[in-house]
Amino acid sequence: MNHYEQLKMKLANCQPIVMSNLMVTASPLLIGALTASDCVLIDKEHGIYGTEELIPMTMQCRHLQFPSIVRVEDSLYHLIAKAIDLGADGIMLPRVERMEQVAAAVEAMHFLPIGRTGYGGWGLRREGESIEDFQHSRILMVQIESIQGKELIPEMVNKYGDFIDAFIVGPNDYSFSLGYPKQPSHAKVTAEVQQVFDICHRLGKSCGCYASSPAITKQYAEMGANVFWVGSDEKYFRMGLEQYLNAVPQN
Repeated sequence: MNHYEQLKMKLANCQPIVMSNLMVTASPLLIGALTASDCVLIDKEHGIYGTEELIPMTMQCRHLQFPSIVRVEDSLYHLIAKAIDLGADGIMLPRVERMEQVAAAVEAMHFLPIGRTGYGGWGLRREGESIEDFQHSRILMVQIESIQGKELIPEMVNKYGDFIDAFIVGPNDYSFSLGYPKQPSHAKVTAEVQQVFDICHRLGKSCGCYASSPAITKQYAEMGANVFWVGSDEKYFRMGLEQYLNAVPQN
């Protein structure tokens, strides 16, 4: 079983998954350092990546057979289909509050009769991958960032459950939507996150949340998350450097 199949299986079985996070690093040479995680998220919504920066990153992931998830800027067909064309193994869809957003992702990530994406793009299919395999191997992670999104989860699963692999909370934007800006640890925000996890458990779907630190990762694990989208490339470098600096004698 390859890494792509392992990731799909873990998501289907709600097993623990660690997703590393790239926002400011544009060197594909650093991706190898992330392969201890299950997959990497390449953030086009808030990160530095345009088409030119994305291509070498997805190329390196494909070379290493390391699953790449691209968070697109919006739930628009051309943004989603382009990322898949350029080698993304999955999509994270931000700010989902309407069924039309999920429909756009399903259409852009599958050929007829499931969707309507066109056949093209150097990275569309992996080496030796059949059309049938492609239709069932790409990953869709739906971001829940408001009460409206949370309340839509059962309908999304009912209609598109075969194509949604996980629901991922964006805690900062959720805090804004509740009136507690940049307070993801506020009790009311935490209660909403717990509700998302509980709904996903009831429906048999993987769930997770962005975690900015190891302590917060542990907290979400105790709340029932199984997908851990952790830190960022800048934080990884800072933590690693601090470990070395702390080992240097001060006198």
